Amino acid sequence: MRFGGFIITYQRVQVLLNTLEGIFAQTVPPQHLWIIDNSEDWETEQVLKEKNDSRLTYVRMGKNTGPAGAAVKGLELCGKAGLDWIYWGDDNDPPFREDCFERLLAIRNANPFCGVLGAVGQYFDGRKGKILRVQSRLLEKKPWIEVDYVAGGMCMLVSGDVARVGIAPDPKLFFGFEELDFCLEVKRKGYSIVVDTVLFLEARSKHGRLGFERPLYQKKTNLVREYYSLRNLLYISDSVSLPFMRRNLYQKWSLKAIYGFRYGPGYGCKNMKMISLAFWHYWRGRMGKTLDLNSE
Repeated sequence: MRFGGFIITYQRVQVLLNTLEGIFAQTVPPQHLWIIDNSEDWETEQVLKEKNDSRLTYVRMGKNTGPAGAAVKGLELCGKAGLDWIYWGDDNDPPFREDCFERLLAIRNANPFCGVLGAVGQYFDGRKGKILRVQSRLLEKKPWIEVDYVAGGMCMLVSGDVARVGIAPDPKLFFGFEELDFCLEVKRKGYSIVVDTVLFLEARSKHGRLGFERPLYQKKTNLVREYYSLRNLLYISDSVSLPFMRRNLYQKWSLKAIYGFRYGPGYGCKNMKMISLAFWHYWRGRMGKTLDLNSE
């Protein structure tokens, strides 16, 4: 089996080095990693050249293409290299235990059409455009389950066959729900998405989320991320031809724009501005990087 992958990074070289250390300490480590660099400086390239690790190939994107654009490049390179399984990683999310890859690859034949493996996954309600939490009691009953979506940083492994047929996120999404866009396309092409329930439960326990219930609304620390989430969900609703999803997104996020004033006029105005801008850019067809994620 040829197992490798790619890591997406952006101007945080020490974080990247720490993550690489954790990845190669896995009981089943990848044989090779492509470092897909969105950085706008040269530090990452210089440090990796000095590291001179034959297991790494550096790829400079030349601009910040976001996680979506970098993932497209990573999947393309790994697919062409003939890998059987591909790790899709972020520079700040190493596997949370040393046998994550070993456990995931052990269940790769759980379903003959398995296209994606992951440590944590969710269901997706396409009618409402809503991520649905998998109940912990379901995870306790089976060694693995099928889901609709593996989020970023959750040890996502992609079948090389999926990459070679050209399935990839839309690079114009830039940031936010690019993994959802990808996973929905994987399922539309007839592949299954499987998660390991032992890893799933351990991740929940580690973060104190075994009995977690998602609140109807929670104050956000970065409203620019909310802008990208809404804008991209609207585009995804178009790509999967779900008018009911789009209609529900209009209703839900319009209510969010008003409800945000519960946290004061300052927050309420910023929240309404970001939601209104997401609607406006969707209607105008604006995609890619439109706002700086650190602008708040």
